[in-house]
Amino acid sequence: MPNRPPRTTRFRTALVCALGVTLLGLATAGCEDDTAASGSGGRQSATRADLATDGDGDGDGGKTLRLGEPTSITYKRGSDHMRGALRVTAVSARKGTHAELKKAGTEPSDVRTTQPYYVTMTFENVGANSLHYPFLNTPTGLEDANGVDDQPLITGDTEVAACPGKDPDDFAVGAKVSLCKVFLVPNGIRPSVVTYSTGDATKRPVSWKVGR
Repeated sequence: MPNRPPRTTRFRTALVCALGVTLLGLATAGCEDDTAASGSGGRQSATRADLATDGDGDGDGGKTLRLGEPTSITYKRGSDHMRGALRVTAVSARKGTHAELKKAGTEPSDVRTTQPYYVTMTFENVGANSLHYPFLNTPTGLEDANGVDDQPLITGDTEVAACPGKDPDDFAVGAKVSLCKVFLVPNGIRPSVVTYSTGDATKRPVSWKVGR
């Protein structure tokens, strides 16, 4: 009679072979699933909001652009997790006057130590959703040549005629708006960059260089 391996050895061999076939089948199925997911019917197409710049490290986030150069960002509002897609442009940062602020009834107490600057931004809703009470202008910032964030002037519902900045209550898909924001820069210091970021994207905001 021919020599046969012990029954224990044959059992182990059969078990290893069975496991190998099972693992091969699972690997094949996984590859098929990945292939299906990458096809046109495997997942929903990305929205324009998904493709927009996040402002916190992707695209133009962390970069300094030229005034007048637009960029796309993902709009995020933390209170209700509302998301959208905006095209944002810092248009200008120009000197204002305390006389204009006084006329509007918003003159600050530190009138002798600060110079008002008016920062104008444009916004366009390039996403798929209308934004309700978006507070578009709130994330706008101004940094001076010393790297210090300049203080915005809190005007409440009062409008400075030379720097209108009232946000729309509803920002429809395709809508565009130009808004201005007043900042108080210490005397003798020049503004350096305009910044913008929404949600948690504060470490790497989009920036625009302010020219002399």
